Amino acid sequence: MIDSDPANASIDALLAALASGDTCALDLVEATLARIRDLDQQGPSLCAMTYVAADQARAAALESDHRRAQGEPARLLEGIPVLLKDNIDVAGWPTRGGSRALDGLVAEHDAEIVKRLRRAGAVLIGKTAMHELACGITGASSLTGFARNPYHLGRSPGGSSSGAAVAVAAGYAPLAIGTDTAGSVQIPAAFNNLYGLRATRGTLPMTGIMPLSPRQDMAGPLTRYAADLERAFSVLSDMPLAATETATDISIGVLSEAFDRTAPDGADISAVVDNALERLRDQGTRIGEASIADILADAQTANVIAFEFDQALSRYLAERSTSPVKTLAAILASGLNHEQLTPVFEKRVAHPGTDDPKYLEALALQKRLRETIETYLDEHRLDLLVYPTVRQPPTTLGGDQNGSNGLLAPVTGLPSINLPAGFDREGLPVGMQLLARAGGEQRLLCIARMWERLHSQSPTPLAIAEH
Repeated sequence: MIDSDPANASIDALLAALASGDTCALDLVEATLARIRDLDQQGPSLCAMTYVAADQARAAALESDHRRAQGEPARLLEGIPVLLKDNIDVAGWPTRGGSRALDGLVAEHDAEIVKRLRRAGAVLIGKTAMHELACGITGASSLTGFARNPYHLGRSPGGSSSGAAVAVAAGYAPLAIGTDTAGSVQIPAAFNNLYGLRATRGTLPMTGIMPLSPRQDMAGPLTRYAADLERAFSVLSDMPLAATETATDISIGVLSEAFDRTAPDGADISAVVDNALERLRDQGTRIGEASIADILADAQTANVIAFEFDQALSRYLAERSTSPVKTLAAILASGLNHEQLTPVFEKRVAHPGTDDPKYLEALALQKRLRETIETYLDEHRLDLLVYPTVRQPPTTLGGDQNGSNGLLAPVTGLPSINLPAGFDREGLPVGMQLLARAGGEQRLLCIARMWERLHSQSPTPLAIAEH
């Protein structure tokens, strides 16, 4: 038997149970399908899924069990159920990006990261809900409505990788792959008490993923456990699972501009992050104040989503024979998009795009911001910057989300990680984000491992506790 409920077990625990014969991949798939049925299609209806490939998943699990029975070496994700955001191509599956207007688009080929997951032995279960076309952070979708935060069903789970985070938090699977363009992995990780990693720009292939901004888009894993995140990054990056660094002699700068210590909600979240940092300090981590003037405002100015979205999406759709529409303008004209997306889509269609001279200015600012941060780290002998992932708590379903710090990593191309910092006074998860130099993923994963050893037992999500 697995030491804990499979819905809460780590990938390491599941692999150990598979190796010992205490469970099999088919059993794990059936448990995942039952969980989805009970919590997504019945029960609290978390609205986290857009597509479930039950028969294919069972067939893949049987193949995995056969390989294990034949004595083949187990791969990094051998027999492990994995979920994918609805903007990631899986051959034969719909890729609708959370949009009813794209109903009928079926992928002909696997995205490159999907090929890597298959090579690692992962059993692909289905697609997760997302903010429509990844164009927001609250989970609004014409395809599924609003995904619901399992810690408070009336609150947003964040976005745009909404369903990916909800599904992992609710125990559908131990790993889901999302994408992050302006915080779309980090924000849902923060709001769902998860670990989420955004890699250095260029580290992961984005072929076969519906674009929002090719410059800023990045696939990223969401997990409940730090070690699982490390394993997932190894698979997605096609790099060997690295020996874990020791977390000794690490210096972290607390980015003061990214905190809101005045408004009650902001002060509450700041206090949770401060408390988490004190625990790290008690372990010998050097923690001091850091300040980079205008960093958040400059990150907003350097954001190139508005310049790239319309053209990039239209190119993607034009290359897919089954797409019922070929442009963002056609999606808007269909009237099928979620009503909250109409103003955003209208602005993007009317935008001059990458021909706008301000596009090159934004790209130049991205470069300067990256240089500014890395120079600051060097001059102050810091390894990482830390700040709340979001300065405000999850908004109510359908509301506007304020307080995101999610743009710093995407616009600079630097790697970042969300650590589950604790819970605010309402019992809602709070995340803290660590930003590293380019190529600093192993340092981030090392801190995550150390933090996991210190982090107190997390409360069970409300949706699960009441089920």
